[in-house]
Amino acid sequence: MGVRVLSRLPAFRLPRMPRWHILRRRVIAAALIMAALVAGYMLWFRDSSFVRVDDVNVVGAEHDAAVAAALESAAEGQSTLDVDVDALRAAVADEPSVAAVEASADFPHGMTVTVDLRRPAGYIDDDGGMVVAGDGTVLQTGVDRPDGLPTIDAAAASSGDRVSGDALGAAEVLGGAPAVLAPQVESVAIDKKLGPVATLNGGVEVRFGDSSRSDLKWKAVAAVLADPSFTSANYLDVSAPSRPVAG
Repeated sequence: MGVRVLSRLPAFRLPRMPRWHILRRRVIAAALIMAALVAGYMLWFRDSSFVRVDDVNVVGAEHDAAVAAALESAAEGQSTLDVDVDALRAAVADEPSVAAVEASADFPHGMTVTVDLRRPAGYIDDDGGMVVAGDGTVLQTGVDRPDGLPTIDAAAASSGDRVSGDALGAAEVLGGAPAVLAPQVESVAIDKKLGPVATLNGGVEVRFGDSSRSDLKWKAVAAVLADPSFTSANYLDVSAPSRPVAG
């Protein structure tokens, strides 16, 4: 009987895997292509009509229509994905009443612009009359005194767009006055010995010593005036706000 010779079976081979460095290059290339596609899409989408601002809410300029209008105009057409605050600030750069501007987007079409306005603090009857803010910024010139605005009895020495010297000290005192007391202030003058002295309706003098911590000093004035045991005085010395003295 003859011996049967089995034919050789074909060898089985596993698929050849790419070398690691080749695979890594492919992954990196795919990632770069994907990143480029996403970046291109986002750049297009960021400036598209899908995210264009057409609903602007200006907060803080309710009493200044010109500032509100300028900010609305600068905000409209911007992108809620790319808010340009510098453009908003540039739109009101010539308005001395504007102290600060911030903005936040409300996707997809809204933007809220928050503006901090300097408020008139005092009036200086010099150079045709000027209205100044509590930080000494000149808000208006060549105007009559607005009703109810305290006078500053000091020379209107100026440094650029702000007053300086005694006028600045008086303005800083007025800038610290709370809303409840501001209408009761008639004037502020600078005494060589006592520093800024505010005169209230009725003739009571408030002696500040200097213009620092004026907000705390005004709080001390308010506390004394609200005390039921306080009846009258010629002056209040709040140069040390924690220890006000009436005399």
